[in-house]
Amino acid sequence: MSLLDSIQAIFQDPPPEYAFEISADGIAMSRTRLPATTQFASLAPGVLTPSPVKENIADVAAVTAAIRKLVPATGGRRTCALILPDNAMRLAVLEFDNLPEKAEERMALVRFRLKKTVPFDVDAAAVSFQVQAGNKVVVAVAPAEVIAQYEAPFRAAGLQPGVVIPAALALLELLPTSGSYLVAHQNSGALAVLVVGNGILTLSRSLELNSEVANGTADPLDEIVSDLYATRVYVEDQAGTRPDRLYLAGFGTESQMFLARLSKELDVQVEVVPEENPGLAGYLRSLSPSVARKVAA
Repeated sequence: MSLLDSIQAIFQDPPPEYAFEISADGIAMSRTRLPATTQFASLAPGVLTPSPVKENIADVAAVTAAIRKLVPATGGRRTCALILPDNAMRLAVLEFDNLPEKAEERMALVRFRLKKTVPFDVDAAAVSFQVQAGNKVVVAVAPAEVIAQYEAPFRAAGLQPGVVIPAALALLELLPTSGSYLVAHQNSGALAVLVVGNGILTLSRSLELNSEVANGTADPLDEIVSDLYATRVYVEDQAGTRPDRLYLAGFGTESQMFLARLSKELDVQVEVVPEENPGLAGYLRSLSPSVARKVAA
């Protein structure tokens, strides 16, 4: 069972009919069964600004219209998975010496630890977690009102959201389950940095890019190189060896430029995740490899 299989839902429902990856730029959609092709509806600047601490959607009507463009209204109860921008949620890895046997006691302990690391009320948040080897616990957490903000336009369009997952976690399904590597996912003005060792997620960081980088008036390379170099050094200090490689996702047409510099400055092999919507592609692969291949084609 993959990491994504284990913790893909904050709210666990049966497999949905549609999957949507949401970003500040727009919404990508695919059916979860064949025939499946990805469609995309753009959003105007400022319509959606991901954040775990403030309003994310400034124009619900515009988001609802984009969804209806992708999925015309029909009768019946239609379910969907929502793959959210990384910076709308928090993905964390907590380490424990021991964990209680009872699920409710584990949840209470996880919430207690999260209070020291997230900038919102954990007691009122939606929390999902999965225990990995060595009592390393992967946690996905977001304010309940943020989840509700993203669900609202889908409900208005006649869809029923079930699975909710951050994009960076979903895209891990595209990557190897062996070896030690870094993942850098650029999305909606933020950078998610993950560290994976032999199929275990050991570190997750969410970094807001400064406004000059986010709006394109400054070279994003400097800040991203600095963030990734610090992570590589940390991993090397902790593990005694540097990661095997770095995977870049969500860098679009700039991927090769980033690859060249990061390969040189981090002294690791760098590979580009080719999928244009890696969170969506990863989620689909977790359900059915054949669907994922069809969507990527």
